[in-house]
Amino acid sequence: MNAFSLKLLACIAMLIDHIGSRLYPKIKLLRYIGRLAFPIYAFLLVEGFCHTRDVKKYLARLFAFALVSEVPFDLYFRNKFFDPLHQNVFFTLFLGLMALQVMKESNSIYLKIVAVAAFGGIAQAIHSDYRYIGVLMVCAFYWFRKMEFCKWNSIIILNFRLFKSSIQSAGSLALLPISLYNGKKGPGFKYFFYAFYPGHLLILHWIKMRYFQ
Repeated sequence: MNAFSLKLLACIAMLIDHIGSRLYPKIKLLRYIGRLAFPIYAFLLVEGFCHTRDVKKYLARLFAFALVSEVPFDLYFRNKFFDPLHQNVFFTLFLGLMALQVMKESNSIYLKIVAVAAFGGIAQAIHSDYRYIGVLMVCAFYWFRKMEFCKWNSIIILNFRLFKSSIQSAGSLALLPISLYNGKKGPGFKYFFYAFYPGHLLILHWIKMRYFQ
């Protein structure tokens, strides 16, 4: 599988998850399928970081879409325009990328650990999606990028042990399509995948208000 295929799979899983979260909460299978999304996104973030020519533009892009996505996110999940108690997943990915940059630039193992803890703490403090565990997952994919055994075990532990919800254990299955990754980029459509997040939330919010009230 190339990066395009993984992104498409993650988008489909995320859509299914969000449909199950608010429209059909009694169908737990939808949530289990949806758990595949974030580990794939975390993995692809690391791949993008390792191949990007300009990490500052990458960070700016993530932060811009975090801001753009916040209103659609809060409308769909919180039924209000802004809720400071929960922020969208782009903030988590942004903080994870910040941690990766410090890990790459620093030669100090202590500074690397402090960076992971600091950015994970920020994710926890602002209540971004997946919180500090999301940042840890991004960093685990990077730290163990060339150590398959450690990578698999760290991701499984994060999904099974640290998340409060037992549903997240299904996120470990994302390692199966990730293991098929061939290192190739595939077709472009970069901004489509960025725009898909706020776009599908707005559409789902309209459907919820129109048919599920």
